[in-house]
Amino acid sequence: MYGMTWRKRWFVLRCGRMSGNPDVLEYYQNKTSRKPIRTIDLRECEVRTQTGGLLLKRSLHQKFPFIVKTSARVFYLVAKTEEEMKVWIDRIGQICQFSALKDAAGRAT
Repeated sequence: MYGMTWRKRWFVLRCGRMSGNPDVLEYYQNKTSRKPIRTIDLRECEVRTQTGGLLLKRSLHQKFPFIVKTSARVFYLVAKTEEEMKVWIDRIGQICQFSALKDAAGRAT
């Protein structure tokens, strides 16, 4: 992944299914920003650890990269710790699985 620019962002996972809103991952310029830079729809998603092939700049070598893949784009994220990465992957993965089950149930009827 040559030419990839890494920028530090603040991420918020919003589970909206109880209120009828979509489940989304929003990212902001920083922790105090009020408006998200982008909202990532998690209806069709996959999340996994990044293994090989991704060239990280030196300051990210001791970090923990993972991928959020949607039908529209692939997002490369980096956690500070392995535990933090596992939590993000677990929580996003739960939403992705719920969305897949919901879509399958909708197509079956």
